[in-house]
Amino acid sequence: MNIKDAILRLFKNLAHPAGILGTIVAIAIPFLIYLAPNIKHRETIRQLDINLPLPLFGIQFILGIVIFCFLSKDFREWLKGILPAKSVSIMTLVFAVAVSIFAGTQIEARHRVQSDESVFMSVAQNMYYNHESYTCNQGEFDNGTLKCKSTSNSFKTKGLSFLYYLGMPLFGSDLRWIFTAEFVMLPLSFLLMFLAIVAWTRQPLLAFFASLLMALQPTVLFQFRAMSVEPLYIFLSALALLVFKWAYDRNTVWHWTLLALILAFFAQTRQETIFCIFAFVLFALPKLLDKKDEKAPVFFVTLSLFSVPALLTISYFQGFGFQGGEFEAHGHFFEDLAKNWEVMTKPLKSNGELENPFLSYFNYLFAIGSIYLLFRAINDARKSNFTYLKILAFLLLYHLQTYVILENVSGDFSIEINQRYSLVMLPSMAFVAALPVTHMVQYFTTPTGSKNRNGKNAIIGMVIVALVFTGWTFHYKQDFKNNIMYNRNHLTIEEHEILGWLKDLPKADRFFIYGRPWHFVGYGMSSIHYDNARKMSNSEMKDLIDKYKGEVYYIRGLDCWDSHTYHKKAVEHRIATTCDVFEREMDLTGVKNILITNNYWVQIAKFNGRKNYNPGKIIATNELEVTPADSAAAQSASLKIHYELKEQSKAAANWNITLLVNDKIIEQAIYKFGSYDKEIDVAKLQPGYNQVRFLVQDLVTKSKLADVSKFYFEKANGAIALTNYPIESHKQEWGKLHKNESIEGNKLNVNGQSFINGLGTHASSTTVFDIGQKFAKLNFATGLDDESLCSEGAAVEVFGDGKSIAKTPFFRNGELHKVEANVAGVQKLTIMTFPKEGINCSHVDIINPVLIP
Repeated sequence: MNIKDAILRLFKNLAHPAGILGTIVAIAIPFLIYLAPNIKHRETIRQLDINLPLPLFGIQFILGIVIFCFLSKDFREWLKGILPAKSVSIMTLVFAVAVSIFAGTQIEARHRVQSDESVFMSVAQNMYYNHESYTCNQGEFDNGTLKCKSTSNSFKTKGLSFLYYLGMPLFGSDLRWIFTAEFVMLPLSFLLMFLAIVAWTRQPLLAFFASLLMALQPTVLFQFRAMSVEPLYIFLSALALLVFKWAYDRNTVWHWTLLALILAFFAQTRQETIFCIFAFVLFALPKLLDKKDEKAPVFFVTLSLFSVPALLTISYFQGFGFQGGEFEAHGHFFEDLAKNWEVMTKPLKSNGELENPFLSYFNYLFAIGSIYLLFRAINDARKSNFTYLKILAFLLLYHLQTYVILENVSGDFSIEINQRYSLVMLPSMAFVAALPVTHMVQYFTTPTGSKNRNGKNAIIGMVIVALVFTGWTFHYKQDFKNNIMYNRNHLTIEEHEILGWLKDLPKADRFFIYGRPWHFVGYGMSSIHYDNARKMSNSEMKDLIDKYKGEVYYIRGLDCWDSHTYHKKAVEHRIATTCDVFEREMDLTGVKNILITNNYWVQIAKFNGRKNYNPGKIIATNELEVTPADSAAAQSASLKIHYELKEQSKAAANWNITLLVNDKIIEQAIYKFGSYDKEIDVAKLQPGYNQVRFLVQDLVTKSKLADVSKFYFEKANGAIALTNYPIESHKQEWGKLHKNESIEGNKLNVNGQSFINGLGTHASSTTVFDIGQKFAKLNFATGLDDESLCSEGAAVEVFGDGKSIAKTPFFRNGELHKVEANVAGVQKLTIMTFPKEGINCSHVDIINPVLIP
């Protein structure tokens, strides 16, 4: 029968009511899920992504257990039929145990891809306490509940989180036990991969070498001692291949249903894993459609239905940019391949240390094996033996996901955290690398004329080669102990040091204020972000400190330092100003400083609430008044400034007060209790807004205790406040324009200074005024409002009749820029704001804008 007739027969066997209906349903599920956000149902997908995974996982898990129990006797009989000679099985078990002992004793259990791994943990906590699949970004554990103060849909698939959820009733919500759980998967993955390859190829030596080569790769061992999803990926890929062969041999609806459940859960490891399912489906078709029955429709519908959690996540985040930095995703596939090969074959350092967690010989063996596999596939096909051609086809289809990974995110392995992607490829690479090794061992150990390629000599040769490979990995034990390249990941080191500090403290309920609070939430510890802490009232802060008996801590971590502390290609962005403002406002007692690199420290402090200094109790100021000119006394008009210094405590002896007018110091003195008056000649004031600023500082701590401003508008020469001028048009990307308020309706505040006049907008924005060629100058100040401190930066540009006449550089929180524009002859005045990167938190204030004729 030719290929065309064989394909037509398969489709004919699908052309029955159950087959047609099942196929339609199986295709409709992913189609409708992906379509929904594009027809204004993104919110529907978001809600399903939150609420559907957990119950669906539960049904899937129970159904899988029930079917396997039903088929357990059959599985034992089938397994007996594929097991190789005892000598090979025993050696496989011995090496699996040896590799596991090495990893367990030489590699410390710790995070290696910090934020990603913590997301899985945080989702698991939310599943356990609230039965939702949100990421609990900020939350408090209280009397057996988790109250999430900030949540978001997780762009990570949720299979690993579900497994953590299953273990929490037994092992507890402090998820440090999952280091052990993931480590247990190492020998299991080794043995499952061995059995799967034996089942499909009937080549036990090939299965042994492939499994061993995979397990001996440093990055594999590191990830099995971390909390990454990739070890689960390897485990489930091996399990799926093994059950695939079982279902292929037995060919019943129950076997295929069990495979569909496993493949659907396999799809929950990484978003891209869904693409490797095509290889299984295509190669299963000849068996699924060997006759008109329910196997195919049940398999298709089961696979499609229980893949829904991954499909929902993919659908909700379609179009989302996952990778930032200077090397964006998309269009760099071949560049990534070249860079990754360079990283994976990098020579040793001069001291013999591994540069990266890859062994060069493995990659060269893979290259040789690829050529060998291609040659065998073509040569054997000419002889009507299509075994290797099928293997090659399956691998190519299976690794559609590799293309998607390298194309959809920045798959450049010079970004250390991306090196975990290699675990998607390493099992297949190990199989291909093992082909020439196995066949060479068999060739040189098989006596001439003998057909027993797995005889005693081959076993001896297998052991010798295996000992060489194993010894080569084991001799790098110091590199494993030193955590080699992973000791360059600042964020994982930060968390490791924080947990080390906590380990030495007595057990107690603690609360943490931190830039990445989900890291703590994932471990079952209460934590919120700096911004949320700032929004608390003084009474709420006191209640929090009392509740935790003083065990409330502020941690200044990596996010609070400058851009030099992270890889230029990394996703993370720094929000240093948040911490600067927080520390300025809060009463903190230093507890521990930990040096991470020359660039930054982890600084831990006890949180005592807001600083006790109340500006109103330190200084009181009257509204500014103008004393009219007195021609008889030959006195010009003056601006009268009156203020009172009210603090008499000993602490005030270390204070000073500075009086500034329009940022020029007019008086500076030691702080002293009493009332004071000052007069400024009005003629010396500028047209428009004039700022009188009272600044009280502690000379010892260099901290600002009070920063009070009063404003006087000088109408000389017809100056007009721009806020009083009609707006011809306005548009902005988020929120609505506010007059004399920030975008969130608060007082205008920049770098701790308050202002009463201005416009609160959100970059990007465009505001147009028709000023009718009546004015000569436009003056204003601008900055990012203190109410939200996570902006990447913004800039402001002024246009007169479409021509740029003034602009600022990009500025961050805590910066106040003055803008002066020549608007002579301008009819249409346009003020535009621009975000530096994303628009998040770009709350731009246009402060004291004035038009001067």
